Amino acid sequence: MEVTVEETGALERTITVRVAVEQVNAYLEKELAQLSATIKLPGFRPGKAPKKHLETRFKAHLSQTIMEQLMQEGMGKAIKEHGLRTVGNPELDLSAPAERDQPFGFTAKVQIMPDVQPQGYQGMTLTRPVAEVSDADIATALEQRRERHARYENREGRQATSGDQIVLNFKGFVDDEAFDGGTAEGYVLELGSGRFIPGFEDQLLGMSVGEERTVNVTFPQEYGAPNLAGKDAAFQCSLTEVRERVLPEIDDALAVSEGIKEGGLEALKERIRQDLDHRANSAMEKQLQRRIHDTLVAANPFDLPSKMVEREVEAMVEQFKEDTLSRGMTPDQHGLTDDVLAREFQATAEKRLRLGLVLGAIAKKEGLEVSDERVDAHLNKLAAAYGGRAAEFKRWAREDESRMDGIRGAVLEEMVNDWIKAHGAITDERVTLDALLAEKA
Repeated sequence: MEVTVEETGALERTITVRVAVEQVNAYLEKELAQLSATIKLPGFRPGKAPKKHLETRFKAHLSQTIMEQLMQEGMGKAIKEHGLRTVGNPELDLSAPAERDQPFGFTAKVQIMPDVQPQGYQGMTLTRPVAEVSDADIATALEQRRERHARYENREGRQATSGDQIVLNFKGFVDDEAFDGGTAEGYVLELGSGRFIPGFEDQLLGMSVGEERTVNVTFPQEYGAPNLAGKDAAFQCSLTEVRERVLPEIDDALAVSEGIKEGGLEALKERIRQDLDHRANSAMEKQLQRRIHDTLVAANPFDLPSKMVEREVEAMVEQFKEDTLSRGMTPDQHGLTDDVLAREFQATAEKRLRLGLVLGAIAKKEGLEVSDERVDAHLNKLAAAYGGRAAEFKRWAREDESRMDGIRGAVLEEMVNDWIKAHGAITDERVTLDALLAEKA
């Protein structure tokens, strides 16, 4: 078997395999012997059917079997001898079927993994955003909890204002005709929530119970229902209730509403401080990690195999569709076809793959290896979020090797990040808590 490999691109190789007649015949004789020993034919005792008869009757099967074996052997030899790390399935081109007394050959176009020599990770200079929880932050959090426990009280004679909860009846018309889904009775709406078409809620401000008003709006061009997108509509509306939002006092009673059994308001403040401290520390580490990863990606602008990127994009599209369906929606409702999603995810997929290859190359170069102890520790950390079902989660993770591979990958990433931080220069940068929590991780 003669094997040659030609470089046809930075990450593309063409493998050519030529198989001599003698080897083709040898493979054919081997397959005939196995076929003769196992197959039963009318008129012949087991193992006694003439090979010529078998070869004629099962010619297509024998040819296919031999080709598969020769292609597997040829590809394996090329990969081993030339140290190829291929990506995806090869594009095969056969010169002719495998037949007795005929040479056999094929070419295979393959893509290979890039040879990553990591740059820019040693002595990295970084800034870490640091925020301290202030009394003002705690006051803001208390106000949010106060809002969470708001109640609505019916107010007769009140004119609806932003923040009020109203109960209304409405019927919508497009071109003077009512349309499906445009009618409701006893619909509860908080004014200012932005749940309706832009402009709808604003036109209800100032209404009182029993009042009728026509609201004129235009459906957005990207509206989910194609028959309404971009259309002008008129809604005949009437109010049956106006409810004012009433906020509780910030006192011990609010603490009880938040599940505080002892210590009242001061205990609630302390719990809020601890929660904000935890969120701030988590955000600080995530922001530092993001800056490390952004620096690595920028310092390593190598090409990626197109098939590898396509596979990653497909996985991201499928995950997005699953997540969307789990929320009771479909991407198509918003014009998010597979092609649109693929374009949206292209850059993210490339960044994710490039980062993964760089992190792996750093780990290899610095001799970082994932130990069972670190995997167990990471798994325990993940399982802790499941409380009483922690043991069930760990069983679920361990029963699937792909899940465990994901956990090992996360541990390795953590180890590389730790190595970079230990060998770099980190300067703290003071920021507000709001700025820290608002920054994208």
